[in-house]
Amino acid sequence: MRGAVLVLALVALGTAPVLAQRSRENRDVPWFQAHPQILDETLRRCQRDARLAATWECQNAEAAGASRMGQPLPNTLPRTGQSRPAPPVDNSGLPEPDFNPRSNPAGYQSLKRACTERGPGSDMLTPYCYQLDRYREGGSGGR
Repeated sequence: MRGAVLVLALVALGTAPVLAQRSRENRDVPWFQAHPQILDETLRRCQRDARLAATWECQNAEAAGASRMGQPLPNTLPRTGQSRPAPPVDNSGLPEPDFNPRSNPAGYQSLKRACTERGPGSDMLTPYCYQLDRYREGGSGGR
């Protein structure tokens, strides 16, 4: 009798963690993609603790995070009717580089040097020489 009670107690203790995990939501890759805020929190937690990296939850969160690579971050695209216009794009559809002397002084000086000297390697910057007129030295320098 005593042995049967001991066996039942061990079985109950052994199944408790399994039952506790089953009650939790199935956090697979599509689930994380549908819940970006929880995805970000999970990624932070998994990347802080290397022991968690091998768990299914962290692996699914990493896969969901990798699936959104190359996509713009939410709330960073200009909305219609917004006072700030969309940034200009170049012929490849990418945002134009910003050569504002206040926010990017090294880029502004590189552009200025490339447009005046036209030396080797300046071909990459010369399509943006018109921005020197936009950001005259001593002017407001802002968009």
